[in-house]
Amino acid sequence: MASLSGYGRTIKLHSGDALVVHRSQDSRVVIVEYEVHGTILSSGAPYDNRFISVITIENRKIIHWRDYMDSLAAWTALNIR
Repeated sequence: MASLSGYGRTIKLHSGDALVVHRSQDSRVVIVEYEVHGTILSSGAPYDNRFISVITIENRKIIHWRDYMDSLAAWTALNIR
């Protein structure tokens, strides 16, 4: 957590795409894959990352959301060693 604490302050996101929706056996749960694209503010370098989100919906409202990202892409873009 600490190594990615600056993620939102160091990257400007400008788009998202490549959305893929997966249905689960539990009809309340949806799994989505997507990509985000932006710029590293300190260097101007491009930033691209992939995510998977597991979303639980009840009564047409999101009640739980978990994200999994490509941490290596973030660490590489931010030059975290």
